[in-house]
Amino acid sequence: MDTLTASVPSTTATPAIEVRGVGKSAAGPEGEVRILDGVDLTVDEGESVAIVGASGSGKTTLLGLLAGLDLPSRGSITLAGQRLDGMDEERRAALRARAVGFVFQSFHLLPSLTAEENVALPLELAGREDAARVREALEAVGLTQRRRHYPRQLSGGEQQRVALARAFVGQPRILFADEPTGNLDQATGQHVSQLLFDLNHRSGTTLVLVTHDLALARRCRHVYRLDGGRLHPVGPAGADAGDAA
Repeated sequence: MDTLTASVPSTTATPAIEVRGVGKSAAGPEGEVRILDGVDLTVDEGESVAIVGASGSGKTTLLGLLAGLDLPSRGSITLAGQRLDGMDEERRAALRARAVGFVFQSFHLLPSLTAEENVALPLELAGREDAARVREALEAVGLTQRRRHYPRQLSGGEQQRVALARAFVGQPRILFADEPTGNLDQATGQHVSQLLFDLNHRSGTTLVLVTHDLALARRCRHVYRLDGGRLHPVGPAGADAGDAA
């Protein structure tokens, strides 16, 4: 398990993520619809942040902007020290390959690849081959014996554990997780979330988590509720959470 340990980033004045005045609009049948409006957020290196909110509040939209999968209509986002608004898609993709990992609700495993091959994919795309690292990642999530199985031969929880191994195999500086336990039963979800935080703490990775699950969200150091297009801090007792889930 300790073999997956990466060096914890040293304290620096540069945050992992910095968001200033970000807005996102989309065209609707009755004109412009503002999804996000004046979002500000700073996430320091190694921090864990959860974003909660009602369905349709824009959580996944915000996550996509933070990861550079899309660009805001207004404002600026700095990811891993790089301003995204000055980059084309090719440069943003290169930054993601270098510094970012993803875990999704629907796993996003390639059905034609084994668990081992799915985990190895980010390394191969980055021009790196490291069979030992892939084995270590699978061992860290308890799937060494299932490494040659295809996704269809794995349970939902096992598929998400493969997705976790894939996300961490490249030792990302920042990990984005979008409803990582949303398709799992409660017991399996708790096991997967424990693995997520174990790997996060062990590797020193910055974690940004979107979830409907307030119990999962409160495992993060900071929790924000997205409401009316803006982020609002949630108090430690959850009294400010309202209808966040």
